[in-house]
Amino acid sequence: MKVLSARMADFARQLRTLLQRAGAWPARLGLRGKGGKRVLVHEILSLQVLTAALFGGLAIASLYFGGQWVLQDNYSRWALQWTEELNELAAPLYLADDSEARFRLESFVERYPEIDSVSYFAKDGSALFSVGGDDEESVEDLDGSRLDDAIEVVGDETPYLMQSGLLNPRQFEILAPVWTESMAEDDLFAFDADSAEAQAQTKLLGFVAIHLDFLIFHNRLLANIKGAVLILVILIVVLALVGRRALRRALSSISELQAPIQELAKGNLSVKFNPAEHREISDIVEALETTATALSERDARLVEMANHDSLTGLFNRRRFVEELKKESIAVMRKGHTSAVLFVDLDQFKYINDSCGHQAGDRLIRKVADELSRSVRGGDVVARFGGDEFAILVRKTTIDGAQSAANTILTNMRRMAHIEDERVFHIHCSIGIAIMDGDHLFYDDLINQADVACREAKMAGRNRSVIYAHSDEAKKRDAAGVGWVNQLRNALDEDNFELRFQPINDIHTGETTHHEVLIRLRGEDGKIIPPDAFLASAARFGMMSEIDFWIIENAARAYATYSQQISELRLSINLSANAFESDDLVQHVRQTFDAHNVDPRHIIFEITESLAIRHPPHVEQQIAAIRDMGCEFALDDFGTGYSSFSYLQKLQFDYIKIDGSFVEDMLNKPVDQKMIKLIAEIGHEAGMKTIAEYVQDVESLVKLEELGVDLAQGYFVGKPVREPRQRSTPISLGYQRVKRTRS
Repeated sequence: MKVLSARMADFARQLRTLLQRAGAWPARLGLRGKGGKRVLVHEILSLQVLTAALFGGLAIASLYFGGQWVLQDNYSRWALQWTEELNELAAPLYLADDSEARFRLESFVERYPEIDSVSYFAKDGSALFSVGGDDEESVEDLDGSRLDDAIEVVGDETPYLMQSGLLNPRQFEILAPVWTESMAEDDLFAFDADSAEAQAQTKLLGFVAIHLDFLIFHNRLLANIKGAVLILVILIVVLALVGRRALRRALSSISELQAPIQELAKGNLSVKFNPAEHREISDIVEALETTATALSERDARLVEMANHDSLTGLFNRRRFVEELKKESIAVMRKGHTSAVLFVDLDQFKYINDSCGHQAGDRLIRKVADELSRSVRGGDVVARFGGDEFAILVRKTTIDGAQSAANTILTNMRRMAHIEDERVFHIHCSIGIAIMDGDHLFYDDLINQADVACREAKMAGRNRSVIYAHSDEAKKRDAAGVGWVNQLRNALDEDNFELRFQPINDIHTGETTHHEVLIRLRGEDGKIIPPDAFLASAARFGMMSEIDFWIIENAARAYATYSQQISELRLSINLSANAFESDDLVQHVRQTFDAHNVDPRHIIFEITESLAIRHPPHVEQQIAAIRDMGCEFALDDFGTGYSSFSYLQKLQFDYIKIDGSFVEDMLNKPVDQKMIKLIAEIGHEAGMKTIAEYVQDVESLVKLEELGVDLAQGYFVGKPVREPRQRSTPISLGYQRVKRTRS
C-alpha cells in the first residue's frame, strides 16, 4: 500500500504540472486571434479537450491502480493456493531417486508460468539447488533470521512463510520447512501429537522456497490500459473534431453578429441582423434590434432638439447659424444678396409677468406661427430665445428685405391675443442686415441686425431699421464700445458723481426734496451729462450696476448732508433693470442700515412704462420697499400710455408730469388741459403732482393755477453738488406775476 500511495502522489504532481501548463495552451497552440485576443471557439475546444483528457487520465489512473489493487489481492490468493502444492514440490528432499524427483519438478514448473523458480535448502540453511529462474546455480544460503523463522513454523497449522516484494507487489516468495514425522510401533493408537515423544519423532529434512512472479497477468493489465488509452485518445480527437464543428455551427450566429455590431458602433442604425436558430442567440439579436431602434429614435429626438426650439418647433439659434453659413457660401458663389431680420417683441415682458409664463408661452407660439406665415416658403424663421426671433430672407434686395419687414409689422399689428378676457395687441421691432459679397460673416450679420433692432426700439418701437454700413454707423458702434469701457472703468474706479436738483412747493417756495442725478467724470476731467451715456449703459446691460451705485452713494450723501439740513429728503431714480435683480430689496435695506438712512426720507422714482406693466415680481419688490417707509413717484407720466384708468389704479405718492407737456404749455391749451386733468386725478387718488422742465416764472404761475403741487426745473433750481435748504418764495418776479394775474 505504501507503493500505491507513492504512485498516487507522483500522479498528482504530474497532474498539477499539467494544469499549470494548460493556461499557456492557447498561446502555444496558436489559439489566439488577431491582436493577441483569444478565439472563443478555440478556447471552448481547448477547455473541452483538456477536461476530457483530465477525466480520461483520472479514469485510466483509477483503472491502473484499481487493477493493481485487485490483482495484488488475487496474487495473494493465488500464492496461498500454491502452498497446497508444497508437499509435492518438496519431494526432492525426501525421495530416494533424486533425478526422478528433479525431472518431475522441472516438468511441473514448466506447466505453470507464474512459477519463477523453486529452490531447495538443507536443514542448516545451505543452498542445495534451484529449478527455474535465470540462473539455477546462483542460489544463496538462508540467512539466520529466515532460517529461525522457518524452523519455528514446523508443525504449525500454516507451516510456511510468505512475503511479497515492496518494490514489485506482483512477486511472492514462499518458504516452507520440509520434515518427517514417525510414531512408535506400540503406540499407534495412543499417539499424541502434542506430547514430547511425538515432538521428538519429527525430523527436519530441509527447506523449499517458491518464487512466484505474476508478470503475465500484470502485462495483460498494462495491455488493457494501453488499449483504453488509445481508445481515449481516439475519442478525444473525435470529440475535438466533432465539437469544433458543432461549436462553429452553434457560434456561427454570434460570429455573424460581428459585422452588424461594428456597423452599429459606427452609427449605422439601419443595419440588419440575420435571424438566429438558437433561442439564446435569437434573444441577443432581438435585443440588438431593439437597441438599434431605440438609438435611432433617440438620435432623431436629439437631432430634433439640437435643431429646433422645443416651444415653437422653429429652428433654434444653432441651426439658424448653420443655414446662415450655407447661405453665405451661396451668396459668395452666385453673387446674389440676402437679408437677416432680427425681430424683438415689444412689451412682451408685461404680458408674460401679468398673465403668467404659460400665457407667455401661448403668445410665443402664436407669434411663431404668424412669422412663419408672413415669409416665403424658402425663407428660414428661427427663435433665438425669449421673445427674440431671426429670419433669413434668401435672394432678396434691400427693398425686398424692407418689404418683408413691413409685411411682418402689418401682420403683427393685426394679431390680437386674448388672455383672461383681456385683449393684447402685439407689436415688434425689426432690425435688418444685408448679406452681400462684402458682408458674409454670420456673427457680424446677427450683431448688425441686433443693433438695428435696438435702434428701432430707441426710435419708438413698432418699426424696422436697416443697418447702415456707413462710416457714421461704424463710428457709432465704435463709440458704443468705447462707452462700455468708460462706464466699466467708472464703476470700478468710482468715476461717477452725484448732483442734487431741488423740487419746490409751488405755493410756498420751500424745497421739499432733491432729485439725485448722476454725472460721469470724463478722462479729461469734464463732466458728462447722463443723456450721453445712459443709452449705451442700457444697451449693453449695465444699468442695474449703475442703479446700485446710485443707491449706495445717495445713502452716503444723506448720511453727510442730513446733519446740515433738517428733514433732508432725496428722490432716487430706478430703471427697470434694477428690478430684474432679486437683490434689490436686500441691497436697499442693507445700504440704508449701514448709513443710518431714514427710509421715510427717501423717494424712489420709476418710469410709467414699468409701472403700467405691473409685473408680479416688481409689485412685490415695491411693496417690500414701501414696508420700509419709502415713497414712490411715477416719473415721465404722459409720454407712454397716458391712461388715466391706469393712473387711478396705481399706488404712488407723486406723479411727475413729463417736461414735454410743460415746456411749451403757455402756447398749447391742450397741454394745459392735460396737466390740469392729471393734477385733478392725482389729487383724487391722494397723489401730489410734480411738473418737470419749469424754465420761467410764467410757467410756474400757470402750473399753480392748473393745480400742480410741486415744480422742478432750471427756474426752480439747477443741479448742484450739494443739496440746499430753501424756505422763502422762489423770487419776487413770481409774486409780481402772481398778483398781476390775480
